[in-house]
Amino acid sequence: MPISQNISRLTKKGNDLVEGAAISVSVLCLVHCLALPVLLFLLPGLLGIFVQSEIFHAAVFLVIAPFAVVAFGMGYRFHRQAVPAMLGLVGLACLAVALMPGLGEEREFWITVTGSLLLVVGHLLNWAKRRHRH
Repeated sequence: MPISQNISRLTKKGNDLVEGAAISVSVLCLVHCLALPVLLFLLPGLLGIFVQSEIFHAAVFLVIAPFAVVAFGMGYRFHRQAVPAMLGLVGLACLAVALMPGLGEEREFWITVTGSLLLVVGHLLNWAKRRHRH
């Protein structure tokens, strides 16, 4: 097999790995937001306090953001479609805004859910556009 085909296969697998990780952490963020009330009801105490804390949300954002930026950058370089990256970056911006103090729990919840959904949709479009190009 020629070297160029091997490199192409490795690049594709690397892109799939990054995109899969990015989708996974985005979906986990969304599940966290939607399941938090149930989790707090079932597991009160320290776990509930930690999961509600701003430190937890900031830590999750610091995990999600680099994966998203890398995945959208790789996707754009591959398929040259800006829509997935724009949706994802708006989603990341929503998540960053939701970290700001003083929003109130209800606003923070809806901004976070909206951001997570935009991020997931952006990743899924990015994945589909990369797959469709082959």
